[in-house]
Amino acid sequence: MNKIIDEGGQKVILEVKRNTERNAQFIDLIDVARNMNRRKKLYIYLCVAAIILGFAAGFIKVTIDHYFNHSSYARALISFQYDGIESGLDPNGASFDINKIKSPAVIQKALDGLGISTEYIENVRSNISVEGVIPEDAVERITVINKMAENNGQYYQQLLDVSYFPSQYVVYFYDDRTFPTGQINQILNAILESYKEYFFDTYANNEVLTVTAGLLSGDDYDYSESVDLLRTQLKLMKNFAQAKASEAPDFRASGTGLSFSDISTSVGLIQDADLARLSSYVESNSLTTDATRQIEYYEYQIEEYTNRLSELQVNLSNVTASINSYQKDPVIIVSSQDTTQEAEQTNEYYDRLIAQKLELSSQISEINTEINRYYKLMNKMQSKTTSATEDELQYANALISNLNSKLSEWIDLIEETTREYYDTTKFSNAYQVSVPSQYFAGGGIVNIVKISGIFVLIFLAIVIIVWIGDGVISEMVRLKEADIY
Repeated sequence: MNKIIDEGGQKVILEVKRNTERNAQFIDLIDVARNMNRRKKLYIYLCVAAIILGFAAGFIKVTIDHYFNHSSYARALISFQYDGIESGLDPNGASFDINKIKSPAVIQKALDGLGISTEYIENVRSNISVEGVIPEDAVERITVINKMAENNGQYYQQLLDVSYFPSQYVVYFYDDRTFPTGQINQILNAILESYKEYFFDTYANNEVLTVTAGLLSGDDYDYSESVDLLRTQLKLMKNFAQAKASEAPDFRASGTGLSFSDISTSVGLIQDADLARLSSYVESNSLTTDATRQIEYYEYQIEEYTNRLSELQVNLSNVTASINSYQKDPVIIVSSQDTTQEAEQTNEYYDRLIAQKLELSSQISEINTEINRYYKLMNKMQSKTTSATEDELQYANALISNLNSKLSEWIDLIEETTREYYDTTKFSNAYQVSVPSQYFAGGGIVNIVKISGIFVLIFLAIVIIVWIGDGVISEMVRLKEADIY
């Protein structure tokens, strides 16, 4: 840039080089400023218009976003802590699916709790979005590999191979104006609570025992059938309690005051006393409301157990053959120069075969016992010539009613104890709402001011650029008219 000194002092000039053969010509920036000042009033009006237009554009954009682009929403943070979540697995070892939080069953229960019609289930489901939070270790790996890839392109493939499984998720519930603003948070919190119940019911198996509660109150089952149902149910309850006792031997529920060992012992007493009393009375008296149907029931049970027995015997034969043909490799250990010691190599596969054989043999023995029992019951029923008296039936009904009441009571106790065990011990931190629902209004005053400010700055920048350009063009025209440019 060249400078020219005149009587008025120093002039600041802008050198403009043309592509023609003329000498370089100059534009005086002070003159450009004078030109701009002459039209100051017009451009001030345009700046005011730009500010007004910017606020209008911001308001329109915020309004459109609010009504059409889900700019208003409720947001919550949930987290999972249990073995396997870091590998993307659920508590049962299967692939974990966070989108179950949007299942109709979960949403329906939430809406029912708030007294909202279930006709909105699909509307709510379509407005829920779940995003995983990237774990810190994954972020670190991505950052390191990305820096390495800047120097060596071969590391970009490793960047693509980086995998992560979130243990935290952000849950969004977008406001589409179907519900009042104050109800959006309530709905999302209710869904998160409903999902908690779904999570525990699915993975904690709190209600697996509710099979025959109230089942025997009608007349759908004969006496032997009722006995078999009660026997199966009590066996299920005892096996469940024993498994939990092995898993948590020191746990005792504060709500019920019971440990799983206590439950197992109590259920065993019901089997040995109440069920045995009912079973012996029904079987010794061949009680039935329909002898023909009862004989058909015995025949069906015999056939089913016989088929099951044949299957187990084939399995036992195959396992036995595998054991007989299997040889353990001996290991020779030299203990001194004069003696050697031979020991068999420990083999887990062989041990599993032995355990499987013992289990199959036990099952075969139990089935043989059941087949013999049903044969005896059927023969006794076929040889019976008299019908049961009313007193006998009433007494049997009383025994069944009493046993069914105890069974229902203990089912409730087991479920309550199990629920407390999972809630306070095993799954105490498995699922948590880390940050409850918070509402973010996309159409708020702060957001309007923020968006409008951006538009105002853009429009003002356009006006100022045009203003400067107008001043430069006016000066170039003046120079040309003076035959200097």
